[in-house]
Amino acid sequence: MKTILTLLSLIATQAVIATEVAALSNSLNEPFKAHIYQALPGKAPTILALHGCAGMLNAKGEPNLRTQGYAKLLNEQGWHVVYLDSLTLRGVKSVCGGKNDVTQAQRLQDTRAAVAHLEQQPWVDAQRIALLGWSHGGTATLIASAKGVSFAVQPKAAVAFYPGCGSQKRFEKEAWQPAFPLMMLLGASDDWTDPIPCQQIAAMHDIQQITYPYAYHGFDSDAKVIQVKAIASRTTGQPVHVGGEPAAKVASQAALIAFFKKAFE
Repeated sequence: MKTILTLLSLIATQAVIATEVAALSNSLNEPFKAHIYQALPGKAPTILALHGCAGMLNAKGEPNLRTQGYAKLLNEQGWHVVYLDSLTLRGVKSVCGGKNDVTQAQRLQDTRAAVAHLEQQPWVDAQRIALLGWSHGGTATLIASAKGVSFAVQPKAAVAFYPGCGSQKRFEKEAWQPAFPLMMLLGASDDWTDPIPCQQIAAMHDIQQITYPYAYHGFDSDAKVIQVKAIASRTTGQPVHVGGEPAAKVASQAALIAFFKKAFE
């Protein structure tokens, strides 16, 4: 009996962390990767996750702790997770600090192609696909959420962690409107992507947003807060801060799950 329970435990663990990596291409014939984390077998809602400017891999070229942690968290809700790697097959390590080696226009095309791919997969509930992005990927999420963006099947909802709203003037215009429910999760102390423009945009377009006190960029991680000397804040001129804030991490992940659960009803 103990052996059987051990095997079942291993199978359950593998179901959470096992990853299939698919090579896809967008409408521009540009390649990108999709790292697929399936929940238990069967058709289920699927979260399309868009990484930040440093990508989704660690120094060893493996999915980093954020990738693994969110895959586990979302799989536990019974949802499949598909991370788009928009950097590796383009030969890019990072787009942090304003680098434009991979543009938001390219990321939008990656997202549209990934949704079209997911619609054809038997394990995806194509009527319940959602977008989730962080930082650079959060901005990509906002762009993909706009009315007028065509998808093979329209996503059901989207969540953007600390997106760069101030750098994208398109969001300030009345013409920009989200096509489906959207939530922004922001850090009050974020000196990399200033939360104030996002708060203003949320108020203008009646978008749900939550701003967490004492929270810097990357507040939903377990990492210690550090300053990144290579990147200067647009608001202070000083090196930006990055790192976790425990209360904000717990609260934001609970908000994320509640938001998607409501959208998937």
